[in-house]
Amino acid sequence: MRRVAMTVLLSMLTAGPAAAVQNQCAVCHATLGEKHQAILKAFDNDIHRERGLSCDSCHGGNPALDDAAAAMSPDAGFVGAPSKADMPKFCGKCHSNPAYMKKFNPSLPVDQELTYYTSVHGQRLKAGDAAVAACADCHIAHSIRPAKDPTSSVYVKNIPQTCGKCHSNVQLMAPYKIPTDQLAQYTSSVHGKALFEKGDTAAPVCTTCHGNHGAVPPGVENIGQVCGMCHVHNAEFFQSSPMAKPWAKRKFHMCATCHHEHDIQHPTAQLLSPDNGICMKCHSPSSPQIAVASAMQKKLESIEDAYQRAQKDILAAEEKGMDMAEARDLWDASRMAMYQSKTAIHHFSAASVAEVADPGIQNAEKADQAAKDAAADFQNRRIGLGVASLFITFLVVVIYLKIKDFESSQG
Repeated sequence: MRRVAMTVLLSMLTAGPAAAVQNQCAVCHATLGEKHQAILKAFDNDIHRERGLSCDSCHGGNPALDDAAAAMSPDAGFVGAPSKADMPKFCGKCHSNPAYMKKFNPSLPVDQELTYYTSVHGQRLKAGDAAVAACADCHIAHSIRPAKDPTSSVYVKNIPQTCGKCHSNVQLMAPYKIPTDQLAQYTSSVHGKALFEKGDTAAPVCTTCHGNHGAVPPGVENIGQVCGMCHVHNAEFFQSSPMAKPWAKRKFHMCATCHHEHDIQHPTAQLLSPDNGICMKCHSPSSPQIAVASAMQKKLESIEDAYQRAQKDILAAEEKGMDMAEARDLWDASRMAMYQSKTAIHHFSAASVAEVADPGIQNAEKADQAAKDAAADFQNRRIGLGVASLFITFLVVVIYLKIKDFESSQG
């Protein structure tokens, strides 16, 4: 045990800016078993230690005294480990102090403690519920890393698992009657696939929609604002659509009613199908609304088909070595129109969708025709080259035979 203690002490004396002259906290705790040794090892990579802080910076006490009773006495300012109820204030003694925090990170917000108490977690903690998340549940005490560090528990790619640690726990969530499948749903959603499969760190995660320190689930009246932070035009179009007032009156979610919440899938034209589309949930097959949905679906499918045909033919022409720069410009314009058409459906107007889609279809068709013309030109060149090659070969043979005939007549 002495060897372990000396090893830990040596590492603390030589491993960077947080090194102390003689940190008796580390020396003593290294002798208290694997749990304490693991804490010391984890703290070796903690952002607080890298900034020059040590055990006593948070827990108080005098790390220079080798007498445990004196080092951890009230006179030495020892406060020990905080209870769950005291944790926000415990962390807030530094993180709520602007003058102090400027020494380390001037851009770091200093309202986390205040904001936390506006959250569902903070409100329940104030009411005496110690099962809710507090600072160390998300930031993992003694091994805290900056949020931009991929090893941090609050790095964007790790946030779903950090939140899911509690929200996927059936036993923990049972008293609150909260579903525990949100993480599974999110992972298979279009947002989760963008984050985990494509590595897109701009994809929304739990905190994007729910907030972090001030986490509050969005309600019916503001869920559209949450989605609208990213999907700006979709939200604007919906608000000006004929659906906005009826949905508000019935307290429908502006976005989640059709797209769901955690399990949002990539939207396709099939959502508008008059057979099994999302509109059939509320409207009868013979209603004007279904007719509008069907018209929008056909227009979306038309531009997508035109876009894909152009893409196929352009690639085929490029493989033959043909210059498709102008055709690609038209094709790119059709792709933009295709995306804009999908956004325009939130007007719930077939005319609005057609207004955007029709020019895109025309551009795709022009691009496709240019690609076909290039392919035909390539084919004509091949035929011409073949004919020319045959003619040249024929001339060579004729000349050869003439030469042979001439040589024979001279012999």
